[in-house]
Amino acid sequence: MKSMIQLNKQIIAMKFPWNLWVGVLALVNMVGGLVYIRTPEGQMALACLMLAFLIMWGIYVKKGFVRLLGLGHLIAWTPQVVWYAQVVLQGNAAGWFLYWLMSVIVVNGLSLVIDFVDVVRYSLGEKQPMNT
Repeated sequence: MKSMIQLNKQIIAMKFPWNLWVGVLALVNMVGGLVYIRTPEGQMALACLMLAFLIMWGIYVKKGFVRLLGLGHLIAWTPQVVWYAQVVLQGNAAGWFLYWLMSVIVVNGLSLVIDFVDVVRYSLGEKQPMNT
């Protein structure tokens, strides 16, 4: 059985700039989630990170390091980005909290576009392991 450690090793071994990109995603979500852990948004950031990773791990165990892994982000981060956008648009955030929410919206939103393309590519037959 492929382990979570093996998945993490493959993520870290991704070619530049993808390994840096994954680090930025983790940093923005995790650090903000920990800083704002007493807010529902901070708790959601951490929960969504865990959910995305668990989904990705399940896919990795069954299919390997393939483009379908993006499904984890699509499932976990879509509601998160929508919720955070509502909080920002309703004016329910200010200061550093607002900046963090906006950074998550931008970073995770861009990730969702990349992940959507990856999942579509997988669905269209690009099922070989991704290059690391």
